[in-house]
Amino acid sequence: MKKEKNNNALLITIVGVLVLSLILVLGTLWMGRSAREDTQKAVRSVSLLYLDELAGRREQVVENALNNDIEKIGVAINLLTEEDLQDKEHLEAFQRKMKAFFDLEKFAFVDENGLIYTSQGYQSNIDEYSRHGSRDERTYRKTDRHSGSGR
Repeated sequence: MKKEKNNNALLITIVGVLVLSLILVLGTLWMGRSAREDTQKAVRSVSLLYLDELAGRREQVVENALNNDIEKIGVAINLLTEEDLQDKEHLEAFQRKMKAFFDLEKFAFVDENGLIYTSQGYQSNIDEYSRHGSRDERTYRKTDRHSGSGR
């Protein structure tokens, strides 16, 4: 009888240890999966916060650059005199001076018909004007002072 009690106790102990081991293993797996999911959520949250902050700063940089350019244009327009508007040569000289003074790549006036007046002549291709990257790629037409036609 004592042997039977010991066998029962041993069997109960073995079953108890197996159940406890199973609970520990399953709990560890469940906690690991839960921790992984929480980590992924945290990383995503931090990444979105970082990207949002980065976008905000980029937006601020672009806004400051645009405001700076608008201010430059306003100053340049205020410097424009009647003498600068008297003929094409004076207007082009004014534009060259403003490009150099403000370190601008482009400085042009556009009339209501879409004709672009630059420091190097005029252009009528308003749709293509802003797409050109370098001056070498652009075609400029100089006005012939005597005949009034483009070259």
